[in-house]
Amino acid sequence: MEKQIKKIKQLNFDQQMTGFKATGVKHSEYNTEPYLIFGEFYMDRSVFGPHAHAGVSVMTYVLPDSKGSFLNRDSLGDHSIIDPGGVHVTQTGSGIYHDELPEITGTECHAFQIWINHADKDRMVEPKALNLPAKNVPVWRTDNVELRVIQGNYKNLQSPLELVTKTLLFDVALKPNATVELDAKEMAFIYLISGKIIIEGNEIESRSMVTFENEGDKIIVRTNGSSANFMFASGTPHHEPIIYGGPFVMTNQKQMQETQARLRRGEMGVLAAV
Repeated sequence: MEKQIKKIKQLNFDQQMTGFKATGVKHSEYNTEPYLIFGEFYMDRSVFGPHAHAGVSVMTYVLPDSKGSFLNRDSLGDHSIIDPGGVHVTQTGSGIYHDELPEITGTECHAFQIWINHADKDRMVEPKALNLPAKNVPVWRTDNVELRVIQGNYKNLQSPLELVTKTLLFDVALKPNATVELDAKEMAFIYLISGKIIIEGNEIESRSMVTFENEGDKIIVRTNGSSANFMFASGTPHHEPIIYGGPFVMTNQKQMQETQARLRRGEMGVLAAV
């Protein structure tokens, strides 16, 4: 059964500062859990510096068209380069400091930052870093479709990324007059990066967020005379309380208080600014 569109909204780069601009969506606005934040950004210098996270998996996906690569550092000693088309996940769990910045200052990077929620049973898992180089991202190709499997599986292609919350996350490029059918879980959305797509007869413009009703298990996307590139995300919500505390995500206030106390005690490690 094909899913029905719930909402289509045009997005703008409404977060801007020197060397950085971003747009995106939050679960609190669009009910996209287990995806809590899904933000597209351009960045050409260090902007945020070392900072702590806990309770979620924080993913950076550098788009294949990015001019530069990112450097990821964390308080456990990770020092990874995220090349264009590559993926890095910081499984923050009980708490970790990390920092991400362009490998070469002044070279603009184009990427997504994505927060994936943990179920309560996985809220405090051991922090760790996972890196998936671009060359190891599975790609499904036809004459008209290129689909990069960032998380989950598509037509027997399985992403090597093993996260505590299992979802589907694809980067899909369509040529003109193409069609792709996507299996979907309870929650699903499409973030259209460029071009135009057609879903259920609706022509959808570039940089739009398309959310879908819970019912149904597939989505069919088409193009007419132009090519298109979009992110497809789908998953099963945990249906548990979500408490936000800045960079921390917890299930209840007691967890939040304990996490903030661990931060004060220095138990999330140390990461010096570059």
